[in-house]
Amino acid sequence: MIEQSISFESSGNVLRGTLSMLNEKKQKYPAVLILSGSGPLNRDGNDAKGKLQLNLYKQLASFITSLGFITLRYDKRGIGESEGDYFSAGMWDLVHDAKSAVQFLKNHPSVDDQRIIVLGHSEGTTLAVALNTIERIHGLILLSGAGERLQEALLRQRKLAYQALNNLKGIKGKLMRMLNIEQKNEKKAEALFNKILQTDKDVIKVQFRKINAKWFREHLQYDVLQDLEKVECSTLAITGDKDIQANPEKLNRLPKLVKGDLEYYTIKNMDHGLKKQEDEVNILKIKKIYKENASKPLHDELCFYLQKWLNDHYKSEQSSLIE
Repeated sequence: MIEQSISFESSGNVLRGTLSMLNEKKQKYPAVLILSGSGPLNRDGNDAKGKLQLNLYKQLASFITSLGFITLRYDKRGIGESEGDYFSAGMWDLVHDAKSAVQFLKNHPSVDDQRIIVLGHSEGTTLAVALNTIERIHGLILLSGAGERLQEALLRQRKLAYQALNNLKGIKGKLMRMLNIEQKNEKKAEALFNKILQTDKDVIKVQFRKINAKWFREHLQYDVLQDLEKVECSTLAITGDKDIQANPEKLNRLPKLVKGDLEYYTIKNMDHGLKKQEDEVNILKIKKIYKENASKPLHDELCFYLQKWLNDHYKSEQSSLIE
């Protein structure tokens, strides 16, 4: 396997990433574009400050490339080596960046432009579905987030946090129950979302903290379920039952929505980071859990479904020779 540093332009910004492929030069290969989850993550799935080094997307790229696919992953706007401003980028800016990445793959001499798949993880699942409405793609892989609106996911996460706080033992738990944290925090969340929806600014400050208002606003106004009805390509959706950020039950919506060939699975003992997690997950300790699981391999059942689906749909045909 070889990795190449690449760049492409999107909306006046130069975005940089990594193209991975097998060290063979005679064939055109199917390609997989990897779209990352929310937050200031680079192409590998790590934060800029080095506090959260997950390497999730590097692991995914390595595994998928080993199956005979070209993979592309890139730094978001304003992250890593990419130009632009992270905080001012909205959801649709990220979708158009992904479209530019697809165009890069379609024009690459080693890529079969009739076999381009988009893999989204977490927020990337929403971006992938939105991308499908403005750019022809040939397959979707939706990991840890399919069939769920942002506001649904955020509400579920807050509910789990309230439950964990109320279940604290001793004086801490008693204090949380006395303070009625849930009711007060829900009022704050409603006020924040109303402020975001009422402004047209890309970035606002709340209690001296920068908020990417455009990103939130466009997500809150976007209905991914409507665009799932426009999906006619082959689709694979997978979420783990220990996923505390995405609800695996939302996968059950997909058969009534997706028009194309669909496979969907809930994997036992897999967390949001696609790793094996046998213990119960406490949302108050989620970053600690992710750090502990970072060095683990991808969940073996996830790898099984990915390999089978990719091979069944995109490796059954002979790779076309470069003319």
